[in-house]
Amino acid sequence: MAALCLAALSLAGMSAAADSQATQNQTINSYQGNLSEKSLDFVSMTGLFGKLGFAVSEMTKFTAPKQAWKLKTVNILAYDGYNGTVDSIPPQRIIALEVRDKDRNLLYRMSDSQLPYTNYAFNITEPLWLTIGLPSIPVSGEFYVCFYDRGAVFVAFENLNKTSENSFFYNMALDEQIPATLPLAKNQTAQVNWIMSLSGS
Repeated sequence: MAALCLAALSLAGMSAAADSQATQNQTINSYQGNLSEKSLDFVSMTGLFGKLGFAVSEMTKFTAPKQAWKLKTVNILAYDGYNGTVDSIPPQRIIALEVRDKDRNLLYRMSDSQLPYTNYAFNITEPLWLTIGLPSIPVSGEFYVCFYDRGAVFVAFENLNKTSENSFFYNMALDEQIPATLPLAKNQTAQVNWIMSLSGS
């Protein structure tokens, strides 16, 4: 009986520690308000820029909640075009993600196949959060997350009435950062905001 009580106490302690660790995680978003109330659209960099789009990312600026905040997860609302048919099964392509400091110095880079994260892998025919786990990258102050979709997925964005202060295109080949503005018909443009969410502690 005593052994069972000790085991129960031990398990309770482990559970409390896990709960405490979970509550320490913080989430920061690139957007404000409720996504269900927003009109979202999707775009890929290769769709915009052709082959040059392989070196261009959806770049989003964030501010760490505290010094040496550890970034653990990046979530990107995305769609791979899968609509349930064989013809729409996405080809395997390589995506990439970077974390850069306020001066665009590289802090972390990873690349992977998009297939473990796609709608097709989960047999879902609508946009899905693409979740990428990171090895606790320390960030402070302002920093950037750069996602290179390379035509593997289409990234969600919301239209804005003014130029976004947080969303950009980043050309890795030229180290060039420009506001995220999409071309429309009749020489019109749209100011956009990429839909991303980060978590860390």
